[in-house]
Amino acid sequence: MKYLVRVVALAAVSLVAAACGSESDGQAQPEPSGVGPSSASAAPSSAEDGGQELPHSGAPAVTNPLPKSVLDGDPCTDALTQAQAKKFLGDAVTSVDADEPRLGPGCRWSNRSVLASFTLNYDTAVGQGLSATYANAKTQEDNFAEIDPIGGFPAVQYWDDGQERNCNTVVGVADEYAVGISLTLGTNSAEEGEDPCEASRTVMERVVGNLKAKA
Repeated sequence: MKYLVRVVALAAVSLVAAACGSESDGQAQPEPSGVGPSSASAAPSSAEDGGQELPHSGAPAVTNPLPKSVLDGDPCTDALTQAQAKKFLGDAVTSVDADEPRLGPGCRWSNRSVLASFTLNYDTAVGQGLSATYANAKTQEDNFAEIDPIGGFPAVQYWDDGQERNCNTVVGVADEYAVGISLTLGTNSAEEGEDPCEASRTVMERVVGNLKAKA
């Protein structure tokens, strides 16, 4: 595949919600479910109160965590380079900040010409990492799957039956922190039968590689 817009034509972090909740560039965009400002991504109240040790809710331990410092800085420049974003979304790709108070710093990349986008968030605000996704998305989303590790880190994906073009990928880079992408295929790629979860994983593999390089 030359561009992910061929494989995905795509959105959102989310790392990130299961419904079309926001609009951008005149197009309705799905909210990020895994790592986005949704009930599926917010930490459970007991976790926020410090009532549970990490990991919890069935989440695996991160055996070789990255330092929190790799999540410092601007995701729009640190998570993906401009050249990498162009490889995924084409030359017309643009990026905007997508910070979420309940998650952490974020960035949204899009290409209006193909109705493609994805949003990434660093899940640092609460300090529950992948455990928050297990506690919420595993019980609230229509589909939840543990997938092969990404860059050596535990990862999950989830998606809603009503959002066939959307898939969320969340990676635990430490017990306390995670990175999530919510991605939605563009209409052409969806019609061609492309898999949004494969596309989401492909983008996340590049992001995790970049973060490891910062460690």
